[in-house]
Amino acid sequence: MTRTVLENGMRVIVRANRLSPSVSVRLCLQTGSVQDPPGRDGLALAVGLLLDEGTRRRTGRQIADRIDFLGAETDVVVNKHATVLVASALREHLEEILRLQAETVMEPSFPAREIGKIRGQMMSGVLEEEHDTRSVSLRQLAMRLYPPSHPYRRSGGGDRKSVRAFDRNDIVRFHKRRYHPAGAILVVVGDVEEERAARIAKRVFSGWNISGDGEPPPVPDAKGPTAPSAVSTVIPDKTQCDLVFGWVGLRRTDPDFYNAAVLNQILGAFGMGGRLGNRIREEEGLAYSVHGSVHASIGAGPFLIRAGVHPDHVIRAARIIREEVDRIRRERVAPRELREVRDYLIDSIPLRLETNDGIAAFLLREEYYGLGPDYLDRYKEEIRGVTREGVRRVARRILRKGGWVVAAAGPPLPEPLEKVLPGRRRVRSGA
Repeated sequence: MTRTVLENGMRVIVRANRLSPSVSVRLCLQTGSVQDPPGRDGLALAVGLLLDEGTRRRTGRQIADRIDFLGAETDVVVNKHATVLVASALREHLEEILRLQAETVMEPSFPAREIGKIRGQMMSGVLEEEHDTRSVSLRQLAMRLYPPSHPYRRSGGGDRKSVRAFDRNDIVRFHKRRYHPAGAILVVVGDVEEERAARIAKRVFSGWNISGDGEPPPVPDAKGPTAPSAVSTVIPDKTQCDLVFGWVGLRRTDPDFYNAAVLNQILGAFGMGGRLGNRIREEEGLAYSVHGSVHASIGAGPFLIRAGVHPDHVIRAARIIREEVDRIRRERVAPRELREVRDYLIDSIPLRLETNDGIAAFLLREEYYGLGPDYLDRYKEEIRGVTREGVRRVARRILRKGGWVVAAAGPPLPEPLEKVLPGRRRVRSGA
């Protein structure tokens, strides 16, 4: 593997993998929805979606036709902190794919007609989310986990007002300020000669000059709520509720991340659903699905437990989740349970590294968070080093008794969701 830093600050990582005559490319820019201006939520997403809709040299149709001619696949992913251009193609087309990526990020033309189309797509997405039980429950939870000024409280897809508000000037201004090579990461994995691929990348991107803002602003800490709260939202014509518990979790670089990963697997992600899946779904048949997730990023994302539940079973399922959370805070996990989860996390790594794209995603994450070139070996060591006491300690740190929110969205509940709270603080929302 080679790692090169260009004069403009862009980092280039190339890894040879000779299993197939193809390459996977990921170009990551440090610009995402946390940088949306006030009142312009969704702007970063709009800019990302518009990149391949036209440049100074080609129309969007010409770009699409060329990609089809090459037999390539491309995509653009915009999240809270990054915009990632993803591509896969035959090895002989590597240079042209890189030139297409460079053209779209450096020279987008943002045609007015295409802006109108993208705005329409985004508005459709907003309206769909307003009637989606998962989206509504997570949105309501985020608004209570994080303070009003925190970027993780905001929606990366925007809302009706913000999507209508931005115009072409906003789009051009955002691109000029936020799209630059400083901090950008290019990862190439596949049937390539590493030094040659690095030289191609340098030739293609060396003309990308540093401009706009520097490093993105840091994400502030969030302590989370001081007392538990519940919110339920009625969405007409639904038959299932999405139930979600949430706590403010950890940053990805927190040393406790590995303890948290094991904690999550034990609670709700291992095997058929961990402790929660075994009890709520398998033993009592209360939920269609139940699982946990750790959203550790540049900032402390949420630690979530989600379940798809019939409205008649929401209160019972929520109480079981509380019981299992209290138990894992109170008691050390069984040695066999810990051993099985550690083995699972380590043994599942090869599955994620079977393809060029999987390797590229892994290397990008490694570079993005500054985890170091030995991250794969250290990951295994860190997971093996997780102890029963470490799991209990991180459970007490994250799953705080007073620092959680429970949200539900779907049909009306036969009993108020506030019944699962230990105190009497109540928050209501309905439609």
